[in-house]
Amino acid sequence: MSSQEQVLDLVGLWAQAELNGDADAFGDLLSDDFAGIGPVGFKLDKEQWAGRHRGDLKNHHFAILDPQARLHGDTAIVSAVQEQRTSVRGRESNHSFRVTLVAVRQGERWRIANIQLSGPLQDPSEPPPFARERA
Repeated sequence: MSSQEQVLDLVGLWAQAELNGDADAFGDLLSDDFAGIGPVGFKLDKEQWAGRHRGDLKNHHFAILDPQARLHGDTAIVSAVQEQRTSVRGRESNHSFRVTLVAVRQGERWRIANIQLSGPLQDPSEPPPFARERA
């Protein structure tokens, strides 16, 4: 299996762990110095990222669409769209985000070292939120 296929398999395993709320799976999927940046700028370490699933976060749908991996030696950059239907703290968060993952090869295995979300995505024909008229 090529390195690119291994990285895309890793992304698939991560998405499955997110969908299933499998907090324990992140121990093998994320590097020890992992950083996850959420769509509104919060930063979580590996334990905090896994801990989201030990609380009241529940993914009812979670998919990674059209992942594209670019390899640079022992580092891979993956860009994709993350589509989710999620409830957390009694509120629905049903959005699509642009996601960038950085994976690093550690020995024979790939691990995710960084995740950055931006969005939620919107129709490109709509003005951005800061340019909309206020009611």
